[in-house]
Amino acid sequence: MVKEKGSISIGTAALIAGIPLMFFTAPYGEFYVFGKLIVYNDAVQTTQNLVDHPKLFLSGIFAMLLTFVYDIVLAWACYIFLRPVSPMLSLLGAWFRILYTALAIVALFNFLYAFHIANSKVLDEVYKQQQVLQLVNARRFGMHLAYVIFGIYLILGGTLICKSTYIPKVLGILIILAGIGWIVTSLQPYFFRSYNLSWVMFFGVGELFFGIWLLVRGSRLKESDILN
Repeated sequence: MVKEKGSISIGTAALIAGIPLMFFTAPYGEFYVFGKLIVYNDAVQTTQNLVDHPKLFLSGIFAMLLTFVYDIVLAWACYIFLRPVSPMLSLLGAWFRILYTALAIVALFNFLYAFHIANSKVLDEVYKQQQVLQLVNARRFGMHLAYVIFGIYLILGGTLICKSTYIPKVLGILIILAGIGWIVTSLQPYFFRSYNLSWVMFFGVGELFFGIWLLVRGSRLKESDILN
């Protein structure tokens, strides 16, 4: 395979794709900030939290926005890294990641609207609380759809990894399982309410292993390493 003019190397693409392991913007925003301030079944407490901790809440939104912006870079890097296996399927996967990112950003705007309403001085208090609760739950439901798309992206990526000659196939299997995990847990509120499927998210460890492999081994790959 000959590298296209102007294209980055396979090793550089792997390094870019593995870098998010060193970022903590998503865990900070999703688990620390939103997990602390958002109570999805308590309108009063959630509204009060947004009023009492405005800087913390906005920092969580900013952290997630940075994460989603970098997701676009990741879509491009993973496309470059997996393109030798199948250019068309790799490109399809990249578009699924971009679609996921677009849906996630749109969903995030619900938190901005909720923040604006919670801190409004002219709206009735009960009305504010009702609107805030609807908006934060709208973001959660929007992310359910986004995560289904993300799961499809992972399944496509895992399939490409399994077909490749320069990536351990076990990583492909783990990534496919991670994709299935995202899809199942996202659809649980609609189709599997009576089941406890929290254990399925343990499949997500495949993303961690793949990220480590990208940094440790993938970043050292050369064009000659991917030739059959």
